[in-house]
Amino acid sequence: MGNAKKDEGKLEESTKEEQEPEKIEKREDEGEKKKKGKKKLLIFSSLLLGGIVLGLVIAYIIVYAVKLTGGAQFCKSCHPMQPMYKAYSKDTHGGWGKSGFVAHCTECHLPHDSTIGYLIKKVQVGLHDFKVMVFGDPDKINWHEKREHRRHFVYDSGCLHCHENLLAATMKKKKAFIAHKAYFSGKLIVRIGHEKDKAKCVDCHKHVGHKDLGKYLPPPPPEEKIIEESEKLIEESLKELEKEEKSKDRHNSVKH
Repeated sequence: MGNAKKDEGKLEESTKEEQEPEKIEKREDEGEKKKKGKKKLLIFSSLLLGGIVLGLVIAYIIVYAVKLTGGAQFCKSCHPMQPMYKAYSKDTHGGWGKSGFVAHCTECHLPHDSTIGYLIKKVQVGLHDFKVMVFGDPDKINWHEKREHRRHFVYDSGCLHCHENLLAATMKKKKAFIAHKAYFSGKLIVRIGHEKDKAKCVDCHKHVGHKDLGKYLPPPPPEEKIIEESEKLIEESLKELEKEEKSKDRHNSVKH
């Protein structure tokens, strides 16, 4: 019996001695895992922080680049834009006169419906202008003819971005109020080529933004072109709306 107990005690001791290294190995493995976990967390945190900083730097560069390339000082750096700059600097929108204010080029010549649309169009226009300047011949451009297509590169959303209270602001000027009311209701119609279309701001305000631009453009300007059919349609639209306004006033006066 005594020998058996001794043998059992020895067996327990040897088992403990065998288990001890295993425990040590497990602790070491757990320690390694924790170290690796901390290292991974540190790497992830560093990458995340670096990504945020990089994103902020890129965002700042984009915003700064958009602002820098949106004004007259940048646009006039291209030689073909000199006439446009001269006319712009003499216009109310270029800061001329007591009532003048500075509207930057991109405020008129880019759409303001959405930020994404604005940026996409800016890139498209920039690439097109670069291609013309590098691979084309800007001196051969007929700018007088291009002016007839003004509605394709001046955006109503740009105009209304600043003139947001247009209807209320022109309420006291009957003719302007009726025209703007017709415009907002979609009843002001112009003829573009052989087609009729809803009027855009520059269909009526043909020379807005660049005062006497024709005088500065090469080649020497031809006689002023007037789109008679468009003018007639505008006048007819205004007359019809005036009649409607008068009939409404009479109807209201009869009621009272």
